[in-house]
Amino acid sequence: MTQIKLKNLTKTVAGQPLFEAPELTASGNEIVGITGTNGSGKTTLLRIIAGQDTDFNGTRTVQGSLILVNQVNPITDKSGGQETMAKIREAISTNPDILMLDEPTANLDEPHQEWLIDQLHRYHGLILVISHDHHFLTETANKIWAIENQLYTQFDGNLEVFEQYQSEVKANQLHEYKRQNRKEHDLKLAVQARKEKAARIRRGSKSMGCVELAKTKTAREQNAGKMERGARAMKERAQRQTDATKPFERSAIKLMTTDFPTFSGKTVVNVNQFDLKAFGKKLLTNATFQIKPGERVALIGPNGSGKTTLINAILTHQPHTQISNHAAVGYFNQDISQLPGDSSVWSFMRRASVLDEDRTRQIMGAFGLNARFYDRQIEELSGGEKVKLQLLQILLGNSNFLILDEPTNFLDVQALQALADYLNQYPGTVLLVSHDQDFRKQVATRTLSFENQNLIDPDMATVHAAPASDLPLLKLRYDQLMMAPDSDTKELQKLRQQIDALEN
Repeated sequence: MTQIKLKNLTKTVAGQPLFEAPELTASGNEIVGITGTNGSGKTTLLRIIAGQDTDFNGTRTVQGSLILVNQVNPITDKSGGQETMAKIREAISTNPDILMLDEPTANLDEPHQEWLIDQLHRYHGLILVISHDHHFLTETANKIWAIENQLYTQFDGNLEVFEQYQSEVKANQLHEYKRQNRKEHDLKLAVQARKEKAARIRRGSKSMGCVELAKTKTAREQNAGKMERGARAMKERAQRQTDATKPFERSAIKLMTTDFPTFSGKTVVNVNQFDLKAFGKKLLTNATFQIKPGERVALIGPNGSGKTTLINAILTHQPHTQISNHAAVGYFNQDISQLPGDSSVWSFMRRASVLDEDRTRQIMGAFGLNARFYDRQIEELSGGEKVKLQLLQILLGNSNFLILDEPTNFLDVQALQALADYLNQYPGTVLLVSHDQDFRKQVATRTLSFENQNLIDPDMATVHAAPASDLPLLKLRYDQLMMAPDSDTKELQKLRQQIDALEN
């Protein structure tokens, strides 16, 4: 039995079209993944289904009880994952016929994400979920509602098959676009050739005398006219052809070392035998690690393990932590309440960016803030669009060390890929926190994991200092491994880190 059916549904906001949904259906134990860019109307669609928004045109049919779990507000809900989990647990325990989740994984750590995936698989009912988390959607959704260019389409299948279908469609669009461009080019050449031939016929041959030119004038005019009419017909035929649209292609992000302040030194961050505490609770014991120039280090761990607390300790220069004097820090913490609401998007970014205007616009476009956003007031943006803007302010600022605390929360797929591309091109150093596994795999060159009050590097051993008396032995062992032809690279890295920690 179909539980949700939307037919010829259209939604406008302030007189402007937001989206159109010709037909969307869902039923049974389906898990519908809803995808699209920030501000495209995904949350609005859920509110229409839930009956919270009745200002639309078209037909809405919903059968059964339902609950909508709204996304956590990045301004007011500081508890993040705990708040999200409480809302989801309460909704699941109620067991509605239709469960709707808006960005449920945005603040969840990996264990809770896996818990949620398992719960959705076990759930007896229809589920609609908005998410930009590729891993989560791949593991859960078996139907996709996708919005692109203000139009909702439905696809029966999981995210992987949908993305393959999208790729094929765009490849066909690009092929047709190129084919039509070639045909149009050939027609233009043919039209021009006919016009030139008509002009030559009308002039006559240079070998013709005045008498012959006069005798053949009528015939030449007739032939030239036929040629010109043929040229006009070809031109009209070309104009009648349907224009093929070029599919969207992501522009490559290119950054140069000279774009940002130069860093000189061997170490950006040095943490040595540091005990991290918060509210009387010990989070790390005797932690020691360094971040070298050019590294992109990801901090991972359960919600409440101390990732943000460690970042704050480093930023506030707590004892046993040190940031190089040559580090110009750009810090993102998703506090969009600080954005000037009465400023336009472009005037704000023009002041914030150290890049020239062309490259600033290009990178903004890659994140989905294109020219149609430039004159909009910041207060008019959606939550996800504000997150993008605040993030761009930090990324394009005058820094060489980016500290990004949960930059991937609430970003759409396009912006996530743009952020990954940007960080992989960034000539400085990056320390980031993100629960998005696919994103970390793309970006991080190194990972530090919070486990049982220790920082663990999965590629090495526990990151803590060896006793100072071990320094000569560590150096000896390091030299021996350096001389060995079959030495273990990971062991060398571990020893080098321990030696550096004791010497600094």
